[in-house]
Amino acid sequence: MRLRAGLLVAGMAAAIVSALGVPASAQTAAWTYIGVYTSKYKCVDAGQMWVREGWNEYECSGSGTYWELWVR
Repeated sequence: MRLRAGLLVAGMAAAIVSALGVPASAQTAAWTYIGVYTSKYKCVDAGQMWVREGWNEYECSGSGTYWELWVR
């Protein structure tokens, strides 16, 4: 029973690691919509965070109190 539980945990860990790798390969294909921010400052701050997390670039589009964040 312990062996089965150990194999199950190892399989789950492998699935999580492989799932985390999927966005990295999809990053270069197209822009991904993240969300809306109430100021350009907040949008840029979030965009820089996404770049630190491994995305290549970000773009904030909009004006006034409506800024959309896109990453790739």
